[in-house]
Amino acid sequence: RCLMVVGPTGVGKTTTIAKLAGDLVLNRKRTVAIATIDTYRVGATDQLRAYADLLDVPLEIAQTPAQLGTIIQGFADYDHVLVDTAGRLPTQLHLMEELKKIKRVIAKADSGAPHEVLLVIDGNTGQNALSQVKAFDDALSLTGLIITKLDGTAKGGVLAAIARERP
Repeated sequence: RCLMVVGPTGVGKTTTIAKLAGDLVLNRKRTVAIATIDTYRVGATDQLRAYADLLDVPLEIAQTPAQLGTIIQGFADYDHVLVDTAGRLPTQLHLMEELKKIKRVIAKADSGAPHEVLLVIDGNTGQNALSQVKAFDDALSLTGLIITKLDGTAKGGVLAAIARERP
């Protein structure tokens, strides 16, 4: 199964991928590979490499969507491939178009993929999360939502609004 992880900058996508990979490898005894593309944040690749090394899972870094397609094909024997994408705001239309292209490349490389498109949002976001979910869903047809940073003062109240908007 191929999981594409998307979301705004700084919400915890890379850490979420590490946690997902850790759960799949350590608790579920699955084989996992990680691919990343268009990572703009300084240190994101280093962070993923550290997690991949810790979990003893392969990590491949794509510079272009075409390279990502080749990487996805190369990981065909793994139970799960987790794809990290750069953070972006939904108002950055050219970057949202790039996400659509990445999704199309994944689908071409692995029929039926991505099997999950997961949006990660920060639990502190508030009502702006509604517009983020709508924009990412319109662009990518989301299959899941991960809320991060609920360990502080965030109450996650926007979850009720999101659930009401999307049955």
